[in-house]
Amino acid sequence: MAKESISKSAVQKSKKTAVTGKAEKSRVALPDSYTVNSMANYLAEAKGLSKKDAKEILETVLDLVESGVLKGERVHLGKIGKVYVKVKPATKARKGRNPITGEEITIAAKKASTVPKFTFSKGFKEEVLKVKIKAKK
Repeated sequence: MAKESISKSAVQKSKKTAVTGKAEKSRVALPDSYTVNSMANYLAEAKGLSKKDAKEILETVLDLVESGVLKGERVHLGKIGKVYVKVKPATKARKGRNPITGEEITIAAKKASTVPKFTFSKGFKEEVLKVKIKAKK
């Protein structure tokens, strides 16, 4: 009987759910830290891949995001948000004052520059507000 119950539970896990029509997700513990290696290990366990293949896939996705941003595209990252490059305009030289001494100084001009930016989606921000995180000591 023990063998029958094990095999039935294994079959039930592999069956699709009646409501969604999708296979049930296997329960794999989330990583303690979120480095590329730990996330690759998580992917390997969750999707039945080798750790090497999972790391290659993760690196490929990150390279794809990087190349999109470097081309000037806004790269959407699912429900989390988007990564993009913002151009900061040039500034002219101007006069300013030292707040302590009151001495007048000249502030140098700055060239235009590009800066990477990340904007979180509204849904992600709302989810973060609901989470209770313990303070690290």
